[in-house]
Amino acid sequence: MNELSKFAKDFISLSENAMFYYNCETNEFRLFWINYDRMVDIANMDFDEWEDEALSENKIADEDISVFKIFCNSVKSCIAKGTYSFHSSLISPDDAMVSCKVSFVPKRYEDAQYVLGEWRIMSDYTGETIEHYTEGRYADPLTGLFNQKSIVDYAKKRLENTNFGQSALILLNLDNFSRINSIYGHKFGDQVLQSVAEIIRGVIGANGVEGRMAGDEFMIVLNDAGDELIIRNYLRAIKTGIRTLYPDTLGDDRITCSMGISRSRLNSNIYDELYKIAERVLYIAKQKGKNRYIIYKPEMHGQILSDSFEADYNSGAEKVYSDIDLYKTAKLLANIVSDGVKALPQLLEQFSRTLMVDRITIFWGEDYSIFATSSPDTDDMITYPKIMNNNRYLNQFSDDMFLIGNINLIKGNLPEIYNFLQELGIASTMQHLLRDRDGNICGLVITDECQATRAFPQIAVQTFSFVCKIVNSILLNLEM
Repeated sequence: MNELSKFAKDFISLSENAMFYYNCETNEFRLFWINYDRMVDIANMDFDEWEDEALSENKIADEDISVFKIFCNSVKSCIAKGTYSFHSSLISPDDAMVSCKVSFVPKRYEDAQYVLGEWRIMSDYTGETIEHYTEGRYADPLTGLFNQKSIVDYAKKRLENTNFGQSALILLNLDNFSRINSIYGHKFGDQVLQSVAEIIRGVIGANGVEGRMAGDEFMIVLNDAGDELIIRNYLRAIKTGIRTLYPDTLGDDRITCSMGISRSRLNSNIYDELYKIAERVLYIAKQKGKNRYIIYKPEMHGQILSDSFEADYNSGAEKVYSDIDLYKTAKLLANIVSDGVKALPQLLEQFSRTLMVDRITIFWGEDYSIFATSSPDTDDMITYPKIMNNNRYLNQFSDDMFLIGNINLIKGNLPEIYNFLQELGIASTMQHLLRDRDGNICGLVITDECQATRAFPQIAVQTFSFVCKIVNSILLNLEM
């Protein structure tokens, strides 16, 4: 909550009613309600434009238009307190005409003149204030987040207004939530949804707005999201928080989520298109094993809004390795040879695009720590090197290469490794051992793909092996 709303809270009783303030110098008008110490806008615009819109869109009862105009003039005078009653649909998302009682007082704050007021909804039958009216129409009753209509309205206004900076549209869906309901009951399921809402609200804070779309589906609008690393920090915190819910109750039935993300200004300026993109990459995240997030990138996921993408996607057409991507990888590999390991992250990012995999990671040194990766989201990968302690696993390598078309192939022989990879959401992988000058294992390069149907063609295997050998030589030269 900003300083002005704190100031308002000092002298206006806040129940669950709407509030407003008017800046006498700038003519700025803001009508809002307070939800978990956050200002939630109903209107935020020039006061004269708001008044004209209210009248032109018939949001004031005909018999009360004169009273409404007097109210507006009184607010703009900025010299006296007042109380007015009229019927309007100005704070009703369903356009219902309700009895409104507005009270306001002029105040000075930091050398500026304001009018601050409270907007109550009254019962025509009893004459008493209807408490929680605003919350009940703008918020989801179970979680306290925005309801579907409110979050969609907010998203449209935020994402399509070019005066704002880049925002991220995040669609979040719990994985296998129906299983939680069926095993533990719907009452516990509701408790889970409330806890998920608290995690989302706590992580996003004042940096965005969250809503519940339906069931276990949530939407988040993250504001000022120009830096992808910052976006990933929010996503990782939400994902981790949800994954750690109710460990004593659930045991192995941990709650996980999948998220799809699109970005305004970068992907589109139209809400419907941004929603379509986020929805599609959310579906891809589900396909890739769930418990993950995917930020849409056209070079990796194709032009989702194009007709050709729809045709290819619906027909299940396989992607073909790009000669251009292979050339870019070779060029970056040459830079590694000449410039050293400082360009490794850029090489791995490009190489992951070339092979069309989720990530490539290099582990190096006595403790097999992460040396470089194509993805900044490495929290889940920290424990990966423990597989190197399994001799039966190491015996699977042939010519320093271990290739699994699908991890189900090792389910019988190496169940502990299978379970570990499955927990990370990995379906298939190419791995290359790195050796020191004495031939001892001192590192590992892994290429992980999370789509179960993926198979690596020979060209991918050969290219991966070649690049890994070059990288191994460069890393050895670092120790000289």
